[in-house]
Amino acid sequence: MSLLKIQNLHKTFGGNSAGKQADSSKKAINNISLSIEKGEILTILGESGSGKTTLLHLIAALHEPDAGSLTLDGERITPPSEKLIAGHPDIKLVRQDYGLFPNMTIRENIAYELRYYEEKYRNKRIDKLLKISGLQKVQSHLPRQVSGGEQQRAVIVKAIAEQPKLLLLDEPFSHLDALNKRRLKNEILHIIKDDGVTCIFVTHDVADAYGMADRLVIMQKGKVLQIGTPEEVYQNPINQYVAEITGELALSTELRVLSSELQLQLRTQNSEFKTFFLRPEQLRISETSEIKALVESIKFLGAYYEVILKIDNLSLKMYSFDKLTVGDVVGIEIFE
Repeated sequence: MSLLKIQNLHKTFGGNSAGKQADSSKKAINNISLSIEKGEILTILGESGSGKTTLLHLIAALHEPDAGSLTLDGERITPPSEKLIAGHPDIKLVRQDYGLFPNMTIRENIAYELRYYEEKYRNKRIDKLLKISGLQKVQSHLPRQVSGGEQQRAVIVKAIAEQPKLLLLDEPFSHLDALNKRRLKNEILHIIKDDGVTCIFVTHDVADAYGMADRLVIMQKGKVLQIGTPEEVYQNPINQYVAEITGELALSTELRVLSSELQLQLRTQNSEFKTFFLRPEQLRISETSEIKALVESIKFLGAYYEVILKIDNLSLKMYSFDKLTVGDVVGIEIFE
């Protein structure tokens, strides 16, 4: 049995309830169905306004669904209209702001979540959380005395202190610079996996998902477009939006606009498609290839070069570990 099951979920904001016309309402969530297994990390990826944060709030029982059902461990998630206080005791939502008490130490912040538990268990649990999060050395510091990454780790261990069945993370890396983001991703993954937490997190940046997500959900305008492992979605996007949001494209076009040589190579890979998506890493330099391209521009990106090639009227993006020269004519091959 899935831990969380969502069936035919709908949510609309605005409209007649706000004194507006029906066509002014916004369909934030449109007939979404999905599930998550115990111990899984599920990432919801979409641009701003795609409905991903609204979906989190519906799962956390903070918003009232218009239609559909949500169950956790086989039991219905009670909506806010049927409770005195919105929310669910076994679901913890971590928002983009830190949510730490400013005048409590890191240890005291975690202890607050366990204040109703017996002291021996409370201290044992806190010690474990501090260890797996690497916060032992700053446990006596106030939040303002530690780094942003340490604050975010403290927020997450505070959220999982009571061992919730489901942890929801809303853009957990959005406020961090690239260096701290890379570090924090590994640290959060370690915390979540070490404590056996089931997690859903939303982001607009696919780089946040790679290396963390077991499965990837792509959302647009309140709908789920595609679900699969990050590798499956990256390699087999169902449309232009999914292809672009999951990574760089070398080219996206219809087969008919390509030269006969390119068509021949691509047809051997997939004889059925009409539109295809080509990633930069699928292009390789080949001295023996009959497909010739002009090196139009080169950009150094650290570990590799980004090369823009010109073939007939098409521009293609390729990655190269070797520095090419603008103006060169090179042969290229396309790999699956």
